[in-house]
Amino acid sequence: MSDDLLNVGPFAKRAGLSVHALRHYDALGLLKPTEVDPDTGYRRYSTSLFTTARLIADLRWLDVPLPDVRDIVAAPSSDRVRALLESHADRLVRTRKHLDQQIAQCSAYASEGVPMPTVATTVVPVQLKIRVADKDRARRFYEDAFGLAAQVIRHTEDADYDGYLFGDYGQPGFFLLLLVDDTDFDCPGRSTLGLLVPDLDTIHHQALAAGATETVPITDAEGMPRASAVTDLDGNWVWLYQG
Repeated sequence: MSDDLLNVGPFAKRAGLSVHALRHYDALGLLKPTEVDPDTGYRRYSTSLFTTARLIADLRWLDVPLPDVRDIVAAPSSDRVRALLESHADRLVRTRKHLDQQIAQCSAYASEGVPMPTVATTVVPVQLKIRVADKDRARRFYEDAFGLAAQVIRHTEDADYDGYLFGDYGQPGFFLLLLVDDTDFDCPGRSTLGLLVPDLDTIHHQALAAGATETVPITDAEGMPRASAVTDLDGNWVWLYQG
């Protein structure tokens, strides 16, 4: 055996990979051995493959999917590889946010107890979708105008989906407010919603400062709580009711 060829065990140890992983990468055509003994089937690897092996090990530590690892190994400096790594970094950030939420929820359960969901015995409204032209702009408006904070309500490997969550799912008072645009298959027309606010005067003027248009000034209507109405940046009506 040549001095620069190593059996699979020593090569795996020096490369920081398991023997099982090397066999798997061989089967995938990702990292082929330099030679295979035709009688014994023993794999031998040239020391020149260490660079590739270490790159694969690093990428797998980063949890890069194997199909993407293949593309990166083939052309590490290509524009496609940069796009793949940027997309993977975004996916890791979403995963971190999801884990942060899970940790916070577990901590809350540990300190406050685990609430037992109640099964609804009647049909209740739980969701409203508002049509907007620019979701990022709309999120900023609803945060500045009404103090609403969007959060991830659905997490997948490819994307996160956010919205405004009120209460706990399955519990009385649970409700979802979602911003949708033309990319959503069930995007509605203009919508009207009502918000109960602790200080009508403050929130009304806060909404105007955030870019809302006043449609109904603060008024005391007969048979109704003190209220006003504004339209958001996309023309949706938002009624404000004094809590």
